[in-house]
Amino acid sequence: MQLTFVTDLGQTYAVDIDPDMELENVMALLEAESSIPPGEQSISHNGRELTDPKATIRALGVGEHAMLLLRRRVNVPGPEGRPIEQDAEMMRLQILGDPQLMRQLQDTLPEIAAAAQSNPTRFAELLSQQRDRAQQAELGRQREIAALNADPFDVEAQRRIEEAIRNQAVMENMEHALEYSPEAFGRVTMLYVPVEVNSHPVKAFVDSGAQQTISTSCLTFVVSV
Repeated sequence: MQLTFVTDLGQTYAVDIDPDMELENVMALLEAESSIPPGEQSISHNGRELTDPKATIRALGVGEHAMLLLRRRVNVPGPEGRPIEQDAEMMRLQILGDPQLMRQLQDTLPEIAAAAQSNPTRFAELLSQQRDRAQQAELGRQREIAALNADPFDVEAQRRIEEAIRNQAVMENMEHALEYSPEAFGRVTMLYVPVEVNSHPVKAFVDSGAQQTISTSCLTFVVSV
């Protein structure tokens, strides 16, 4: 089954798991995706925080394609010695102290990034709005899926389900491409150097990560290599 975890900043992490996987193991997978240690993770589903690390996802009532809220705790002892969940100001300070996260916000949510730097009150408002939009979008998606699945013999409903699956696959392929082939989505400056091979002028392409030097068969013939 696939679950989607959403942070207060709208960052999403799609994780494929077995429904009988225990919550603590899911949190370990999330650490690899989000860099949030399991001990600092707060996971909620339908407004209810999931607190039993030994309980399975199935036992916790989380179904296929569910969206869960992932928040980060700050290890500040509360009245009973337990960590207090991170509020907007604590999150703002975390962003200010994490240059990589700040750059990511400036690219994806520039208004929130600007507010984090200069306006704490506005930052808290935008953070709340972002969270509400994410929750409303997920509720709408779940309602639509439920409506489509209500009549399995409805041809139009099946067409829309197929389209949703296809769109999801396209987005997953896009995320994969952005992660592993980012040069395909922007301008990349190539380095060409004029050289001589056996007294023949040649323009060589330099790739610092190449495992070997290659040439075309035509060039090999011309320069007699």
